[in-house]
Amino acid sequence: MQWQRIEKPDFGYAVHVPQGWDESLPDMKISPWETARFGDPADRRHNFTVYRAPTPPIWTASETAERVQARLKATGFGEFQITSAEIDGRAGTRLDGVKRDAGRTWAIRQYFVVAHDVCFTLGFGSFMPEEDDWLFTAMAERFEILALA
Repeated sequence: MQWQRIEKPDFGYAVHVPQGWDESLPDMKISPWETARFGDPADRRHNFTVYRAPTPPIWTASETAERVQARLKATGFGEFQITSAEIDGRAGTRLDGVKRDAGRTWAIRQYFVVAHDVCFTLGFGSFMPEEDDWLFTAMAERFEILALA
């Protein structure tokens, strides 16, 4: 796999996505905290979005994941699983869930990590989660939190 590093210094992070993936503008209708979205133009069955939201200092990544889970449940997602995860050497949380509709399954995986009084969320979605497991894991492992001035 060839990777391309995309740095977002204004948002305090860098991502590594597969070579050939393109970047789309954030969709503010989905979330005002969305900062970037990426996908494979040849295969739209999966995507990757990065969110950056201010977080009260007392909130942990796990508490944020639980709040997001409640919002996702209200939109039809279920079969949730919350586990611990490490993101850029920091304690984080992983949230998995699925939405089933018309015989199709849309699986989501979100990683949460709190740094610099913000919560970074790496949001992955796929119609083929078993095939994308390794890819999403590799992308999350390469996420970098940059020093903020």
